[in-house]
Amino acid sequence: MFFRTLSSCGFALIAAIGACGTAFADDDATGTTSAGKDKIEISGNDHKRSFQCDGRRAIIEGNDNVITFTGVCSSLNISGTGNSVTIELAPKAPLSVEGVDNSVRWQSTAEPKKNISGVNNRVMKIPGRS
Repeated sequence: MFFRTLSSCGFALIAAIGACGTAFADDDATGTTSAGKDKIEISGNDHKRSFQCDGRRAIIEGNDNVITFTGVCSSLNISGTGNSVTIELAPKAPLSVEGVDNSVRWQSTAEPKKNISGVNNRVMKIPGRS
């Protein structure tokens, strides 16, 4: 595996590297991360990453991930325990959180359509942002 920074995109990818918006996959001992045309999917444990959303759906399944999405995402779906996510959502986007002790900090121009279940999940708007 190797690291390469795509400065015009503002992020680094591990493994398959292409132009901005190109699908990639990142497999390691803690899980899988993949991004395609319509979604970014993160599964496994202990990922600490940032992703450019570009209108895609964001899906996180696992534990103790710390994920930041930049740009606007069309939706967010989290299941697992102890995940921490910062995200900008499209107006009235679906935001679903299932599991235990997950934390979502969001911003949008309109309140998301929330579906929160589980124990001690926190979903909060980032203060001072529209």
